[in-house]
Amino acid sequence: MNIDLKNPFYWVLLGLILLEYLWEFIRYRLSDSMLNKPLPAEVADIYDPAAYRRWLDYRRDSRRLSVVKGAVFTALTLILFAGNVFALVYYGLGLDGLGRWGCVLLMAIYTAFSVVVEIPFNYYSTFVIEEKYGFNKSTKKTFWVDFIKSLLVNTVLNAGLVSLAFMLFDWIGLWMIVGLFALLTVIMVIASAFSMTFMRLSNKFTPLEDGSLKDRLTTLFETNGYRVGTIWVMDASRRTTRANAFCTGLGRMKKVALFDNLVNNYTEDEITAVFAHELGHAKHRDTLALTSMQLVIYAVMAACIGWMVSADTVSTAMGFDGVNVAAVIIALLSVVFEPLLFLLMIPINALSRRMENGADRFAAGNGLGEGLISALKKLSRDNFSNLNPHPLLSAIEDSHPTTAQRIRTLRENGAPAQKGKK
Repeated sequence: MNIDLKNPFYWVLLGLILLEYLWEFIRYRLSDSMLNKPLPAEVADIYDPAAYRRWLDYRRDSRRLSVVKGAVFTALTLILFAGNVFALVYYGLGLDGLGRWGCVLLMAIYTAFSVVVEIPFNYYSTFVIEEKYGFNKSTKKTFWVDFIKSLLVNTVLNAGLVSLAFMLFDWIGLWMIVGLFALLTVIMVIASAFSMTFMRLSNKFTPLEDGSLKDRLTTLFETNGYRVGTIWVMDASRRTTRANAFCTGLGRMKKVALFDNLVNNYTEDEITAVFAHELGHAKHRDTLALTSMQLVIYAVMAACIGWMVSADTVSTAMGFDGVNVAAVIIALLSVVFEPLLFLLMIPINALSRRMENGADRFAAGNGLGEGLISALKKLSRDNFSNLNPHPLLSAIEDSHPTTAQRIRTLRENGAPAQKGKK
């Protein structure tokens, strides 16, 4: 449990923690530099002066919370890793005498701690900031029920990951890298195929009522060669005023869900245009391409676990006597993988933005460009979107083009500019 200052990975872990915090500081400064610049002409009409001032206030309040949260999490993470706290807990509670179950329990303790630390920040965000600006519709009961579900699900999943890593390592040694990759792939497929089923744990879904909207959506999908079952409406208004919609499912069978806020506040043209965009992704096989990129991330993650388990460098840097699978996964999830994911996501985000433009062009080609522009403007206003992000941040972090860029693409592909608007 002694702190080994000569272990290079000890300093690598601490350096990565500080580097992530430094990048957050740079992000804030870059984002702030855009506040005094005029909005692009395509989106200048989304916020009136009063609404824009309100957005600035919302952004300021959210930023302050993020700064405090980032500082607290950075300090806690530094303490945990610099002081070898994980090893202190592991040996202090006698978990080393429980074999692999000791590692599973350590992972469960860490996961529970991480979720609990989030509570005050999530609570403040929900019941102070979101409440102040009219977004929150969640009750305190719903908040705590969601917290308990999140605690249980995350604890079980992370503890299960440690158990499976142990099992694979005992069974096939370092070939566990292949086993973990296959396992993560299966989990991804299951999550995609049954995402709506999982969402039912926290949300209520009811069938969309018969009528012209249902007929238009069904016709849209069937005309493009897809079968759609029940079109569902999710009770998002129990938690938020924000609007959204999504389409899930494998192959040509699609499941469609709309936030009730979308159904209640958007026109049929706007909703149909949003799903024309989603169909554009399906027609262009964008999901398959992004899934392939996701598999690259899983391969990197599995390789990292395999490398870190094959040597005791990481575990001993955290104060353990030898290789500890839980320590390896904790270091990977909380410190190492974040900068790796950041680098991996730069080309993936660039690809995603190209796909979004292609899906927008598909909607415009189906005569729904004007409806999609109207929907994008409403979504930006209702979700309090940043209409003028820093170009560098947008280029490396955003999976979607900016609202202004998307409107520009739609107009270039046949959607008329609205009269009287810039």
